[in-house]
Amino acid sequence: MNLMSVLGTALVLGWIISRNLKGRFVAAPGRAYKLPLVLVALGLVEFGEAHPALSPLAVLVIVADLVLTAVLGVARGCSIRLSLRDGYLYQRGGVPTLLLWALSIAVRVGVGLLAASLGVGAAAGATLALTFGISLVVQAMVVQHRVRGDGRPVRPAEGRTRRHEVAGTPPSGSH
Repeated sequence: MNLMSVLGTALVLGWIISRNLKGRFVAAPGRAYKLPLVLVALGLVEFGEAHPALSPLAVLVIVADLVLTAVLGVARGCSIRLSLRDGYLYQRGGVPTLLLWALSIAVRVGVGLLAASLGVGAAAGATLALTFGISLVVQAMVVQHRVRGDGRPVRPAEGRTRRHEVAGTPPSGSH
């Protein structure tokens, strides 16, 4: 785990947390998984490049970290409020979501400290992007499951306003 990876993950998480708290229209199912899956892929690449020693203890710590982060993803997914805005389903987190994010980060730091004290810190550190990616995939799965059960309409992607429509100018290439 290098400084750029930690800073990159922190910036992405800050952006995701702010989006959770500001709220937004519910995304189409495929869109909800794009960024989390990119984090998972980056985490797998980072883990592969780090080549950490995988003792049985290291594997146990990594598995425990993944389970904890998935459970916290479920909790955050349940904490997202679904409401109707402009006739479409809208999602927004509140204080519970923020507290669960703080807990998620604290758990990750705690696992890292425990792993370091057990001598498997390199292995646990190499999974930073992977664990948060898994957590976000699980959170998105929970929200999407709730959306499917909700029954209220999801705003279609083609219904979103484009810049040229707002500005009143035709799209480039059309006359």
